[in-house]
Amino acid sequence: MPDELSVRQWQERFRAGAFAHSDITTQCEAGWYDWFCQDYALAGRLKKIGRVVMGITDPFILDNYYVWFKNNCPLDGPLYDDARFEPLSGERDCKYFVVSLDSPHERMKWALVTERYGFNAPEFDCRDIREMVKYINSIGPELQQGFIPPFIAEKDAVTTYARRRGEPESLHIYRDGEHHYSYTSWRDRRKRTVLAVASLEDAPADFVSEQAHSIKGMYVYCPEDAGIPLADPMLQTANKSQKRREPER
Repeated sequence: MPDELSVRQWQERFRAGAFAHSDITTQCEAGWYDWFCQDYALAGRLKKIGRVVMGITDPFILDNYYVWFKNNCPLDGPLYDDARFEPLSGERDCKYFVVSLDSPHERMKWALVTERYGFNAPEFDCRDIREMVKYINSIGPELQQGFIPPFIAEKDAVTTYARRRGEPESLHIYRDGEHHYSYTSWRDRRKRTVLAVASLEDAPADFVSEQAHSIKGMYVYCPEDAGIPLADPMLQTANKSQKRREPER
């Protein structure tokens, strides 16, 4: 996208009414890149999704990011919008993030998908825009420093746990609070609650250490699957290799 405005510049132009007109030229200047709604609807949609942009106060995001917008057409459900934030210069380097509004794919009104957490599920979701902008502003210093929060390693361990339970790579793993994650199994459509900690000293009260598994330097516990043996990763690898060697018939 040419002539990107920093988020700070975008806010200044929005306040000045530069994006109020509904003509295509104006809305493209505002940052609309792709849409399935009627052209005249873009200005109204911008006022709604633009609230999350206007709520940003973190200096790093304000001066080092630009924003663009997409109106999405899911296979099942209504149209919805998102705001996509990319660094103005350099590599994305896990700094890219997307905020969606009223997506039928998400479980809450506002959802934040980040490159660092992965694109299969949001890093953070909520019902109130004030919670969303507060969270985005809180991660600004992390993005500036390239800091990877501990929950990324926890989620990685939970992902490995789920795959050892026979789940696919595309599984949606949600954050449900500190050390808490969840997913819906593709095998039986039942929800699994999974807890992950780097140290048992940090384990929450509902963590049963005797039933936890050691995975990728983490302790992982799932109450719904407690007592059920976990597949041996070496055996899984051997089985996959064997399948690759079998000739086609």
